[in-house]
Amino acid sequence: MPYLSKYPVLAACLFLLMLGVNGCEDKRPRSGEAPILHLKTYAGENFTLDGKDAQATLIVFWATWCGPCLMEIPSLITLNRKYQHRRFRVVAINVDDAQGGKARPILKRYGVDYPVLIGDEATMQSFGGVEALPTSFLVGSDGILRDKIRGLLPEAELERRILKLL
Repeated sequence: MPYLSKYPVLAACLFLLMLGVNGCEDKRPRSGEAPILHLKTYAGENFTLDGKDAQATLIVFWATWCGPCLMEIPSLITLNRKYQHRRFRVVAINVDDAQGGKARPILKRYGVDYPVLIGDEATMQSFGGVEALPTSFLVGSDGILRDKIRGLLPEAELERRILKLL
């Protein structure tokens, strides 16, 4: 595109527009329904995550090397306990430690009392892709994806979004 060199402002605007469009792309499944997952816990138990079980769910993708993921754990524990009586739950999916050698000590140290499942790239793709960690999905009790949260939110903002769902 040699003509863009004659119009540097136009070239810069087009470049920024392309960045903005690509960066804002929503990667949710097209149907809006949360995928049904059959995964294992670190205890070796089978766990089915089905959006049609009449529970609102915060699904959190995380990794053991992810600092913000670890920072989020105390808030997740608090919110899970605070709203479980309103049919809300947190379910975490670890994507970097299938054997649990690193994850188990972290879960024990923080006293995690919500389900932690073992996922992988295919699990992330079933949600339309996960580009950053942590990434969370709020699923309504009707099984519909309501919110995709990239990165770490302050606990008060996460709670606000959960309450909006309930």
